[in-house]
Amino acid sequence: MSVWFVIALVAIVVGVGLLVFDRFRGGATRDRKRWASMREWEYQDSDPVLPSRWRYGTIHQGGPGVARNLVTGDVPTPDGPRKAYAFDHEQAGRVSSVLCAVQVQESLPAAVELRLPSAPLPDDAGLDLLEPVGERYAFVSDAEAVRPLLSTRLADASDAVGEDIELLWAEDAWVLAAAPVGISADRMQDLLADLAEVATAMEEGLHSRRPAVES
Repeated sequence: MSVWFVIALVAIVVGVGLLVFDRFRGGATRDRKRWASMREWEYQDSDPVLPSRWRYGTIHQGGPGVARNLVTGDVPTPDGPRKAYAFDHEQAGRVSSVLCAVQVQESLPAAVELRLPSAPLPDDAGLDLLEPVGERYAFVSDAEAVRPLLSTRLADASDAVGEDIELLWAEDAWVLAAAPVGISADRMQDLLADLAEVATAMEEGLHSRRPAVES
């Protein structure tokens, strides 16, 4: 077998692989656009600024990167709609995860990451292991500020997110989750609803921190 034949064979395999990847990416883009259109959400091809709004979770691990196939809209809840984002998170030139973010009605006093035991430990020196929260472990930036938020309701809400989501976190006025690349539209919709429940549990914890007002 000649060297040139091997080179040609490798080139063909690489070319076919790139073609399959392009078709997959194009199909994913069409699915995301269709999903957004059906729900009257806004679709945007890319946003190089949005991910820099956050600094924990996968943002800390691989940098802000770029939001691709971004959809923006409202997640309906019993307490009213919550603003939300979902996008393919491109870091160092490749999509590493699908990020979903749901807004909390009030800013949180500190950051908290909720990681499954299968998830890698955070490499952020500003986060310390606090305690288990349901099936996850809480790593926090301020233990005293975060402890009242780690309620039974939060444990139930974070467990409901599912084992396919190894990492979810909350910072400022957002709850976020890193989903696997190629997540289906239906799964993404369910995840956004689950994050809205996590946000509600966080808010309940915020209210419990405040002293009762005497009548």
